[in-house]
Amino acid sequence: MYTSVIKNLAIPLGSQPQEILQNNFLQFIDEHIHLNGDSNFFATLVSARIQTINHLMPLQTDNLYHCITSDYAQAINGVVPLEDLAPHYIEIEKQAISLFGNILCCWAEYEHYCIIQRVIKYPLTKNNPPQVVDSNDKNIVEVVANIENDTRLFITPYCDLPMTLSNAIALKTIENFVKKKQCYELLYFLALSVNGEYMIQYYYEKNTLFPTLLTTTHV
Repeated sequence: MYTSVIKNLAIPLGSQPQEILQNNFLQFIDEHIHLNGDSNFFATLVSARIQTINHLMPLQTDNLYHCITSDYAQAINGVVPLEDLAPHYIEIEKQAISLFGNILCCWAEYEHYCIIQRVIKYPLTKNNPPQVVDSNDKNIVEVVANIENDTRLFITPYCDLPMTLSNAIALKTIENFVKKKQCYELLYFLALSVNGEYMIQYYYEKNTLFPTLLTTTHV
């Protein structure tokens, strides 16, 4: 029954655009992860698939994305069983390939989905008032000791919604490094990017409520 639910989520019905199917699938995975306490779901699946590829075809590239998307891997992904993992792992992998092209792109989109969900649910309370600046446009450089404790809200080039600094940096990491530069290895360590000390640069446009985050550097 569990397998049937996974398959039905990805049936390309004409009345459902691809974006809706993708979002429904990401929501399903998110529910599965939370209901089963399986926060390492994607890391477990990807590591098992890489192990299978390297076992069947040694001396593959060390680059995670190139390994998963190689011509040889295309005949393995979603086909060759994942040893020691429950059957639903490969079923989810199959649907991830169908909807996103490969499991790594699905993982990246899932992390993006989780950030946006946190942003949507984040309350604009009195503890987080909009920062209004009436002066002329200006860039500000600042060192933030612990970004996870910073409650200010920022706008990023990747989302129109204001979000906390830690969410903004995580989103920037996914969009600018993981997806754009194909550094999918960073997905294993994404949690590390939302903690610690950062140097940030941002600016206020005149009469805007929230600053726009420009650059971030881990110190």
